[in-house]
Amino acid sequence: LIGRKTVRDGGAMARAICAQIAETEAALGKHGGDAFTAVQAQLKQGREALEAVVAFVIGSAKADPNAVFAGSVPYLKLCGIVFSGWQFGRAMLVADAKRAEDPAFYDAKIATAHFFGQHILSQASALRAAIVDGGAPANALTADQF
Repeated sequence: LIGRKTVRDGGAMARAICAQIAETEAALGKHGGDAFTAVQAQLKQGREALEAVVAFVIGSAKADPNAVFAGSVPYLKLCGIVFSGWQFGRAMLVADAKRAEDPAFYDAKIATAHFFGQHILSQASALRAAIVDGGAPANALTADQF
């Protein structure tokens, strides 16, 4: 994901997706309720973490590729979590619009998205730190120390 996608296109696709995520954040902000506010806040933090990581990857890929590629697995996790949070946010918007059709079902959708935001999406900042700051410790061992 880092080399064949993000580095290859200079982060263009990741930034385009982040722009779409920001649109979902704005839409969530127009809804009342704790669940919408919480998911919007966590989604914003997740998007900002992803944007910071993309900037790090693009800015460091040539100068320090070992540090960048040491974060490959956390980067994959970060993308999966942030993109999933984005889809949960979009699902919340649909659920709110259709709530009257089946309140129990759509309230459960909103509750599930809220749970994801608070319990899973909240991990994005820690993954950002592991990717941006974790290259040196990941590369501290020599090959014969493995």
